Amino acid sequence: MTISAYGSGAYRAATPNRLVSTRNELTDLERQLSTQQRAESYGDLGMDRRVSLDLNEKVSTLDAWLEGITRGNVNLNIASKAVENYAKLTSETVNDTRSNTYIPSSTGRSAPQVLAEEKFKQTLDLLNTQVNGRYLFSGKTSDVQPTATYAEMIDGDGAGRAGLRQMIDERRQADLGVGGLGRLTTGGAGATATIADANPVHSYGFKLAGATSSSAALTPTYTAGPPADLTVTVASLPAVGDTLRVKLALPDGTEEEIVLTARAPGTTGNAADSFEIGTDVNTTAANLRASITAAIGKEAATTLSAASSQVAARNFFAGSTNSPPLRVPGPPYDTATAAPAPGTAANTVIWYKGDDGSDPARSTSSIQVDKGQIVGTGARANEEAFRIGLAQFAVMAVETFPANDANSQPRYEAMIARVSDRLAFGNGAQKPAEIITELGSAQTSLARAKERHESTKNYLTGALADVETVSKEEVAVQILALQTQLQASYETTSILSKLTLTNYL
Repeated sequence: MTISAYGSGAYRAATPNRLVSTRNELTDLERQLSTQQRAESYGDLGMDRRVSLDLNEKVSTLDAWLEGITRGNVNLNIASKAVENYAKLTSETVNDTRSNTYIPSSTGRSAPQVLAEEKFKQTLDLLNTQVNGRYLFSGKTSDVQPTATYAEMIDGDGAGRAGLRQMIDERRQADLGVGGLGRLTTGGAGATATIADANPVHSYGFKLAGATSSSAALTPTYTAGPPADLTVTVASLPAVGDTLRVKLALPDGTEEEIVLTARAPGTTGNAADSFEIGTDVNTTAANLRASITAAIGKEAATTLSAASSQVAARNFFAGSTNSPPLRVPGPPYDTATAAPAPGTAANTVIWYKGDDGSDPARSTSSIQVDKGQIVGTGARANEEAFRIGLAQFAVMAVETFPANDANSQPRYEAMIARVSDRLAFGNGAQKPAEIITELGSAQTSLARAKERHESTKNYLTGALADVETVSKEEVAVQILALQTQLQASYETTSILSKLTLTNYL
């Protein structure tokens, strides 16, 4: 009898190798069931490793962009809210500075002025906002607080650096001049009255801008210059109610008009707005000369004074580290003729301490949200919209209007008229709404990029799962099959191990 080579001995020889292989396969499947990962390394993925590496790289890039978008959104939301609050403060101040709000007080400051000081401080807090140690309104220098303190800005640092209050005083002296007539010279003789600009020409005080008369009895002759001059000839006795109008240009870009009205002989009135008709043209001209001087003096003490504050505040808040504020050369200041020149960091408070480059504010901080897309998210505290508001808050906070000064009310009215006008952000000035819109546009770009990346990531993650992960259900079925196979092998091996030739026969 011949025993086949495929008998029990051969089976027993082959079985151990097959059993080891099956057990290894079962162990791997149990790992897959536990981890849901197809392989322990990229190498174990075989041909799919290149696909896995590529997909993982793409997902990592998307994750980096999404992380930047998340941080950017936080900063943009906070910055936008800060600008919105600032816009609200300016709007409230416009309402506060409506006309006829002057009420004399022992402090020389009205309620709107006190509120303006608080709004100034609130604005500084908004502009000094920081997130995770990064200042949002400092441009590229996000580690530097963008503004000086309120006290420093207003009153200087106590170490020789002038603040806004001192700069206003210097500018006011320069504009008023020695005689308090805004650098104009008044005079005339006989039947004439004259007004002349300062000679040599400079940038301080009033500038004559023209004159008109309602009557041939008052004949103005205006020469534009520079320097400009005006001669008014009393050709005949004017009628009661005849007027002379003189236009004055102020250093803040505004114009005022002096209106002098002829009043009846023997009557009294305010010399700053009327003149008495005399017995002849020479007497009338003398009265007109006195009225011109009084009117110019009043305008100098009120509207020109208000204009001086505006110019000084504008110069102060235009200053930065690379471009210190313009100041009147002096002392003395009331006789200054040289143009305002930059101060220095040693003698003038530099209110803005952040980055003051010439590049757009939004570009000072950016986020790459896609391969070819960078979104600007930066901001600077010295953007025009902020400078305007700070200047107006500061002017209101600094000025005082003593109850015993007859010029306090008209000067106050001149101040709030200018504050209201500037806070309207007209004449092409940057508006807070423009900054809000730009930041909102950046937020929209981030939101769209986020939506796009999340959609792409979901797709790539699904594709990656197909390559790297396994189905628990499928693996469980495979494990059961292998377990059944192993059990059968074990039983077969056990039976065969008990076979003998005697049993076989």
